[in-house]
Amino acid sequence: MLFLTAANAAGDSEKVDFTLPDINGKLHSLSDFEGQWVVINFWATWCSPCIQEIPHLRKIAKTTEPVQPVVIGIDFEEAEKDVLQEFMDQLQMDYLVLIVGEAPLIPFEPLKGLPTTFLVSPNREIVADWVGAVTEQKVIDELSKQVAQFES
Repeated sequence: MLFLTAANAAGDSEKVDFTLPDINGKLHSLSDFEGQWVVINFWATWCSPCIQEIPHLRKIAKTTEPVQPVVIGIDFEEAEKDVLQEFMDQLQMDYLVLIVGEAPLIPFEPLKGLPTTFLVSPNREIVADWVGAVTEQKVIDELSKQVAQFES
């Protein structure tokens, strides 16, 4: 199940939103995190660069400088629930993990490759994106730059 909404009132930038289930079927929406910086990472269990960046994403989720962002991993494959849970447990994925739906998650998709990571502002606007594995430093540097621009 996937829901996507976009608002574009006069003078407003497009706000992105989606609703996706977690591994237990509980629905989560991007709009639940409005007012917070959000790092959204598309990944798959078979993707070795995705696996390499998971420790970085775990650190990003715990950082508090310049702000503490929410990290959301979106599993971009059709994996069995037990296989996915074992994978998440082994890699200690202690941030929110959602399961991609059948419909394209526009404007995030189509993806140019995996992993792909997006930085979303507190206003729910995409302000940065990366194709390929990210590092903690790369995301924190961009987050610092964007927070400074956002607050000025």
